[in-house]
Amino acid sequence: MLDIGSGEGRDAVYFARSGFVVDALEISLPGIEKIKQYSSSEGLPVHALHANMLDYEVDGHYDVIYSMGALQFLPVEKRWKHFENYKKHTCIGGLNAHLVFVEKPFILPAQDWQKNEFFYRSGDLAGYYYDWQIIHCKEQVLDCNSGNRAHQHVVSSIIAKKI
Repeated sequence: MLDIGSGEGRDAVYFARSGFVVDALEISLPGIEKIKQYSSSEGLPVHALHANMLDYEVDGHYDVIYSMGALQFLPVEKRWKHFENYKKHTCIGGLNAHLVFVEKPFILPAQDWQKNEFFYRSGDLAGYYYDWQIIHCKEQVLDCNSGNRAHQHVVSSIIAKKI
């Protein structure tokens, strides 16, 4: 499986513990080091890939391609190409599972939102997977306290199966 924007590797290690062979894609060198340390301390094989997802071309085929709150770094004009690449490199019967942040006029962006992060619109994820079986698709408001400031996010999540 491919974990895009793996951060410190928490999800990658969880998937490895669950029996997946995991490639963890991460741009941050400290993140890569933490992925290596965490997976090594757990005795789990996680392959840490140091790369920027904007330039990374998926190689090989995966049963699962996954991202949790990382795809907001894809500029709108590059998203179609990236999602088509993820779909192309997913095995028949395989899954793509993503969670993205959605823009809503009634929710202010978090204080730590950066200029290189781009909101999705309602329905965007389902649109990228129009030709796949949608297993789960949900939009919800989440309470958050990151940065010790109470705020909310609107997120959209999808699990889609290649048929």
